[in-house]
Amino acid sequence: MQGMYLPFVLFLLAMTGTPGPGNMTMLAIGQTTGFRSALPFLAGSAMGFAALNTLVACGLGEVFRIWPQAATLLRVLGMTYIIYLAVKIIRMQSAPPEGAKLFSMFEGVLIHPLSPKSWAMSVAAYSQFMVETNPGPESMVFFVLAFMIFQVTFHSLWCALGAGIYKLLRNNHARLAVNTCLVVLMLGATFYAFLA
Repeated sequence: MQGMYLPFVLFLLAMTGTPGPGNMTMLAIGQTTGFRSALPFLAGSAMGFAALNTLVACGLGEVFRIWPQAATLLRVLGMTYIIYLAVKIIRMQSAPPEGAKLFSMFEGVLIHPLSPKSWAMSVAAYSQFMVETNPGPESMVFFVLAFMIFQVTFHSLWCALGAGIYKLLRNNHARLAVNTCLVVLMLGATFYAFLA
């Protein structure tokens, strides 16, 4: 197991740190309403990803290999959910601050279980780094906790970047323009995962 630590950490850095639906959503939320308002969504996303990783460690990832229709359904549901988030982000940016409905913890819980990238990343990581070495309870706990630490860290950094943009831009029109670009990137990352 120890020989797998460095490759697993490098995998986590590459997968959780790069732009994807989760990071792009956190960037857009931070740019729309600031860092503090994104904390419930961030906590929910951590819980959702931990649940997903636990299910993968218990063998649920095999469902997508055995039943390809499940993977197609997940992609459709994931794309629909990201479109919902994108519309909400744009509405929040264009609405007056007092009328904006912030993102909830429950909305955060759904983002990773409905993301094809998250499932693919988790299944690849578990089958490559955990099953070969020590498929016992200790490796399952390590797997879930390591993913959670990296995911929360990078989601927070992307959200903080968005919050920095929010503070930097004083003009609402400029904020809306930047936010629209971020939403397009968020949708693009999801479409890429959808077609992969």
